[in-house]
Amino acid sequence: MAQGMGSQDHSSVIQRMAQAARDGFDSRQMSPAKALRLALARAADALFGLGLTVATVEQRRVPLADVGRTLGDDGLLVLLEGGGGARGALCLDSQILAGLIEVQTTGAVRPGMARPRVATRTDAAMVAPLIDAILAEFDSQLAEDPQTHPPRHFGYGDLVEDLRGLALLLVAPDFDLLRLTVDLGPGSKTGRLDLLLPVIPPPARTPSGKTASTKVAAPAHLEEVVTKAPVVLDAVMARLRLPLRDVLALKPGDLLPIPREALSETQLIGTRGHVVAAAQLGQMNGWRALRLISGGAMPLPDTPDAEPAPAPSSPRKGTDLVPLSGPDQSREPA
Repeated sequence: MAQGMGSQDHSSVIQRMAQAARDGFDSRQMSPAKALRLALARAADALFGLGLTVATVEQRRVPLADVGRTLGDDGLLVLLEGGGGARGALCLDSQILAGLIEVQTTGAVRPGMARPRVATRTDAAMVAPLIDAILAEFDSQLAEDPQTHPPRHFGYGDLVEDLRGLALLLVAPDFDLLRLTVDLGPGSKTGRLDLLLPVIPPPARTPSGKTASTKVAAPAHLEEVVTKAPVVLDAVMARLRLPLRDVLALKPGDLLPIPREALSETQLIGTRGHVVAAAQLGQMNGWRALRLISGGAMPLPDTPDAEPAPAPSSPRKGTDLVPLSGPDQSREPA
């Protein structure tokens, strides 16, 4: 029976080894947790010649309301600033912080637990290059799949005194927490690194259910933008001068005297009051229309002073009367 149990144990070990091999094969696809682990190791070795080992990796979703209860309250707390005004955070506990300071000041990480203390701006300045290097390498590792993991472009922002102050600075509703347990040196110190990044919202979906493309269209040329821009033009048939009391007394159905020459001396006016073209008023397919006679921008001619026109009463001979209301009131296209 003992021999049978030994065979079962041996088989169990082989199964676990095979499962680990399969997991290693499947884990070749880059993930944020794996990218952070590689980024930390490479940045520490490149900047300080510091060898470290990541013992555990954890990734989970954290709402903004739970950030204060999730991150540690000792060590160095840093605000991260990313593209588009995004904000994140990075926390180095007192053990990792002490090890990074020691390797820069003495050349090695001293064995033993470091005494917890309040981080200073000097501490932040000494580890800021490492933080920027970690985040840059993190983006580089995830660049293999930009659709799933677009680059975040985060960098060192500023030292934050406490978790309450950090909660006031963060703006996203949810965050991805990446937590690493790290051994510095040959087991000299063991600490924790927390990286907090805002969750990227999923891409919008089209009515057909397909994911909308996130490709940004190239900016159009200036000529294309200008030629497709909407332009508002007014056709001015004539200019009248009336006393203010007569203008205030106008009501639907009143008639204004318009000279007959206005039909052939209509002006097309731009939004700034300049003459765009001279036109002739007519009809086309039952619609009022304008025929352009000449073009070229020019200043409006000075209108000669005229005596106030009499209040609307009876039509004068030799003029066309245009009603202020009714079916002809709407503006027709030129």
